[in-house]
Amino acid sequence: MGSLQPGLLNLANWVGNVMLPIGAGLILACGIYQFSKGYELERYIYGAMAALMGSGLLRLAEVISQQATDANQYMVMLLTLTNFVGNVLMPFYAAIEIVRLVLGLGGVFERLAIGDDWIRHGMAAMGALMVSGLLRLLEYFVTNAS
Repeated sequence: MGSLQPGLLNLANWVGNVMLPIGAGLILACGIYQFSKGYELERYIYGAMAALMGSGLLRLAEVISQQATDANQYMVMLLTLTNFVGNVLMPFYAAIEIVRLVLGLGGVFERLAIGDDWIRHGMAAMGALMVSGLLRLLEYFVTNAS
């Protein structure tokens, strides 16, 4: 009979690598269908982002559980979290904002009576990419500090 920790690790691995990304894809598919019927798409994008963020947080928990229990564990955990935010969340959010910017410039939002706010989407995308770059720079300084 196996122990509990490998079973929980396999469950977290399955949920984080299989179920949540598939759920994010299905949420986006439902959102595209609802968007074709004239409903809003943003709540589905937020749901897909939450599913992908849950997947990343489960991956972070998996990394933390596989580490040694020395004093360096929290430092590695913070670096892993910074790496996830800087390399996954912020560029993904920037890509969403760039798509919204292009759609706004193309006049899609005007036909949907949402308004002309393409500048806000461009600034949000640039801000997300700047935060991502700064987090990567800070991660580099922390890992190469002597």
